[in-house]
Amino acid sequence: MDNDLLKGTRRVGNLVDFNANTPPVSATLVREDEGISLTVPWSGSDDYYSSWFMGEHTRRPELAVWPPMPKRLLFQDSHGSVLLVDCWARGFHTNFSTGTGRVWARYAVLGVDGDIDYSVVNGVRSEVTGLREWLGVESFKEDYDFESRVLTIKAVSSEPIEVSSLLKFRPSWDVTRDGHESTTIKNLVFCESRSSDPSSWKDLMGAHWGIRDLLVVSRWVQETCTILQAQHADDPLKTMDGAEHGEQWRTVIEPHSDPSPSPPTGQRPHLVEYSDLGPNGIALWLSLRERFQRALDPIISDRFISKVGAITHMAQVGPGLEALGFLIMQTKDGMSASEANRKPLRARLDRILREIEDVVPFDGSDWAAGMTEAYNGIKHANRDLPTELELLNRWRESVLAVRIWVARELRVKAEDIRSRLERDPQTTPYVTRT
Repeated sequence: MDNDLLKGTRRVGNLVDFNANTPPVSATLVREDEGISLTVPWSGSDDYYSSWFMGEHTRRPELAVWPPMPKRLLFQDSHGSVLLVDCWARGFHTNFSTGTGRVWARYAVLGVDGDIDYSVVNGVRSEVTGLREWLGVESFKEDYDFESRVLTIKAVSSEPIEVSSLLKFRPSWDVTRDGHESTTIKNLVFCESRSSDPSSWKDLMGAHWGIRDLLVVSRWVQETCTILQAQHADDPLKTMDGAEHGEQWRTVIEPHSDPSPSPPTGQRPHLVEYSDLGPNGIALWLSLRERFQRALDPIISDRFISKVGAITHMAQVGPGLEALGFLIMQTKDGMSASEANRKPLRARLDRILREIEDVVPFDGSDWAAGMTEAYNGIKHANRDLPTELELLNRWRESVLAVRIWVARELRVKAEDIRSRLERDPQTTPYVTRT
């Protein structure tokens, strides 16, 4: 077995907590649907490791103060080493003489052997589903010689696309082999962020999530963003003689990342294409997302809600529309926060409509009036609750209005928006089956 952590993996090895005064202990490393965990045993209530789970009421006489459980732990076995980052203790079982407890980790970094502080990193790479196709890049070429019946595949990574000094798209490729039966070559594009000073994972990943959100808005598909690799300046690539050979990118397992979605069925064209933006346009989007976060986050999050009714979708999207109208009034009309806050929902929807009315593929005035009535209908118990069909169509129109507004803000041409909307499935109204 390689040094990996596929779901269902169970490995037994040694636990290192980087404290020379603590006793050695064996632990079991497990990856399951719930996450990545270490099961740590203890032999008595005065055992040091019991304090990780049972607290200060368990003490060893020779230790006046228990050292706290480290936030990073190293697991080692015959297959390799795994550094667990951002650890916390949760769950234990004991008969008050012996016991076991579970330590959970936010990230697992494979192959690290020493005490490297991977709570901060100098670089992260992630994979955003749909990004490679949106960029239109390929990292390998095929050539078939019909006379000799020889297929030649040449894998060469394309040049990186610089978005900013901190973010780039790095085309790459990967090969996996299933024994002697098959070989799969996969096109990849990494989202890559770097920092000369060690930074938090959250700070470096912010732009990556922004790229995922852009693709969600563009074609209304559940795209995902998964951390794949990380780099730390204190963990360079070394040979057996200890000589350093530049930076090293370690494989990262993020246990709670979303599974890759199934490819979208049917035609799902982008409302915003990479050719509309280029690197400067992507930077514009990241700025727009930050300034209008209160409005865009609820709309984008709604795409990841499934198996719920129309009322739930409307309750999610409605606050986003209220915030969008409010923010437009502030940023474009110069209203104060208190003045914009006094504007009713209908006025805010009308203000959004002014931005998009030349391209919106439905009756904008009817949408503003109908959405106001529908949203108030689910908010206030003294109002009549709209029908399911009415709610679904007002929700559909509202999401589409926000998507169009984003495209206009990113300077996509009006004629291109109209053309793409003709092929966008969200423009088709819901109807009752007869």
